[in-house]
Amino acid sequence: MDRREFLGYCVKAGATLGLTGISACTTATPGVSQADRTELTGLRIADAHAHPHQLHGSKSYDPTTPTVEMMKRVGMSACSFSAVGDWVKYPGRSGIAHSDTQAQLRKVRAFEEHKQVHVIRHTPDLQAMAFPADALGAIMAIEGGDALEDSIKLLDSFFEDGVRLITVLHDHNNAIGVNQRSQTDGPLTRFGIQVIERMNALGIVVDVAHAKTKTLQGIVDVSAAPVIDSHTSLLPSGSNPSRPTRLRTWAEMEMVAKTGGLICTWPLAYSVGNQQRTTVKHWAEEVLQMKTRLGIEHCGLGTDGGGDLPRTVEGWDSISSLPNLIGAMKEVGLSQEDIGAYAGGNFLRILTKCIG
Repeated sequence: MDRREFLGYCVKAGATLGLTGISACTTATPGVSQADRTELTGLRIADAHAHPHQLHGSKSYDPTTPTVEMMKRVGMSACSFSAVGDWVKYPGRSGIAHSDTQAQLRKVRAFEEHKQVHVIRHTPDLQAMAFPADALGAIMAIEGGDALEDSIKLLDSFFEDGVRLITVLHDHNNAIGVNQRSQTDGPLTRFGIQVIERMNALGIVVDVAHAKTKTLQGIVDVSAAPVIDSHTSLLPSGSNPSRPTRLRTWAEMEMVAKTGGLICTWPLAYSVGNQQRTTVKHWAEEVLQMKTRLGIEHCGLGTDGGGDLPRTVEGWDSISSLPNLIGAMKEVGLSQEDIGAYAGGNFLRILTKCIG
């Protein structure tokens, strides 16, 4: 794969197409062996970005999609349930972004009504996970600030509905800024500044995933709270960061870390030149690099399960493969404390600090 093909590959990796509806809960759920359970013992697992049950109802099914049952089997404490805020902008789609996103989020509340999840709304929900042990913590999230329809009032409305994390950009430029798929770059807009300030005031986590460099810089300059990049990985050296890519340079990761924030990495596989990211061990080695350069406190897990990644690393099929990643992290020399921080401890700490 040459560099041009690689960059195109990463653009494709950023798209969240090919997701199915809530009926995905009827698919077979991989089991977790006793040995795997032992590997996960003592971890508070939290996924900063996923599409459980593919809330937006695409007819195409992504086998990495987590279900509530699957997440409970690995002992997960909490997961972002991400509605796609710009879903109506994709080819063949139509409608109003705000109302379409509301419809997706209603599915999360339906899970809560059936006592399958407990929606996390306030800090006490996170303290020792106050809800019943068999209820998964669900963070209601939106991927794409397009759902705000250029209105701060709608941001307040989403907060009242239970939304506690918003990825302000997705696959389309919007009134907030420029996304990574764009051929150009641009700053955080005046409306974007209002959005970030209001998210801070309300207690909504600011997610900079998909934001292009200048927009990212604007967000970190404005935000008074830690920000996260919920699903990405390191851009290989020698690649042109100004071209469309879903990966981050060290400089961009450092911007996020300086807010006290978190860069969450995913199972995307790629190969460019002699740089390989094709196995769970490569993924673990990347975490080790990030620990060395940024500090483990700025590293986290964001699987983008159900996000239709074009290729995932060997050893990863879904969140049920988490024991494989944990084993690889131990193999490369990460401590149990490091693993606990990465697997969910850091994300839960950021949530506690931000949501109020």
